[in-house]
Amino acid sequence: MHNAFKFIPVALLVLGNHAPVAFAQSTPGMAERLYANAVASFRQARFPEAYGRFVQLADAGHAPSAEMALWMFKSGPKVFGSDWDSNQEQLAAWAQLARQPAPVMVARHYPQEVTAVSTRKH
Repeated sequence: MHNAFKFIPVALLVLGNHAPVAFAQSTPGMAERLYANAVASFRQARFPEAYGRFVQLADAGHAPSAEMALWMFKSGPKVFGSDWDSNQEQLAAWAQLARQPAPVMVARHYPQEVTAVSTRKH
């Protein structure tokens, strides 16, 4: 499997379109409980799951989650060894919620390792 796909947030894949966002908005205290779950995932080093949870809450307008999602996005390669999935519109919305400047997405080049066929071990 290609390394870039290894770090797609697991929570987004598992939850799909059944995100608890609408429920969180309609139930008092639900956003705080979901945020506590995201923090727990982070503390347990389940980073893709935590990021997915923060993203869902940030996309629903939860400012503390937007701040964490932004931090994880910006720190991805240095802290987590991977880029996190996002788009420029999400970053701008999260930055607005967190009252921070919006980061600008930049393309990165990830060179592939090339091994001569004759040196491969079978």
